[in-house]
Amino acid sequence: MDNKDFTEFFDNKRDEMLNKWNRVLPSNELLFDRWDKAKYIGAGEGTSIYDSCMIIGDVEIGENVWIGPFSVLDGLGGLKIGNGTRIGMCTELFSHDGSRHTLSGGVEEMRYAATEIGEFCHVGANSTVYMGITIGHHSLVGAGSVITKSFPPYSIIAGVPARRIGQVEIDENNKVEYTIFKSED
Repeated sequence: MDNKDFTEFFDNKRDEMLNKWNRVLPSNELLFDRWDKAKYIGAGEGTSIYDSCMIIGDVEIGENVWIGPFSVLDGLGGLKIGNGTRIGMCTELFSHDGSRHTLSGGVEEMRYAATEIGEFCHVGANSTVYMGITIGHHSLVGAGSVITKSFPPYSIIAGVPARRIGQVEIDENNKVEYTIFKSED
């Protein structure tokens, strides 16, 4: 393929993406199908994972999950993401920590602990979830949050470090309401 053919190929791919999804993406995202990537790693049916997402270790992903671009899924200590969950772009989910190993000059061992994001959760863009954390099903994590402890189902979580600021309520018709707790400030 010469340079002219290559340019034409990408122009066609960009046009296709713009017309179908109203998106202009980095070139690598035009080359690789995000549903194929999900199938390749054994994720559940209907799951999509952007090509720019880095996946390491033992990562288990359910059905109809959306993993945004430029995310990191660290499964070195085990990572599980439940059905119907959305992981925002540039989000990092960790299951290992090398800080003590680094600070001790290699004397201390790397630490590993499984991390789990429950079913039907929404983890906002640019969030970080540290190792060993469980986020209960039907929880909402605000964008830019840093999760350093576990939270129960139906939690609204936000901040640095994150805290539970409210709860998700779902009625018999699956309509969602949010209750935000009164601020202590």
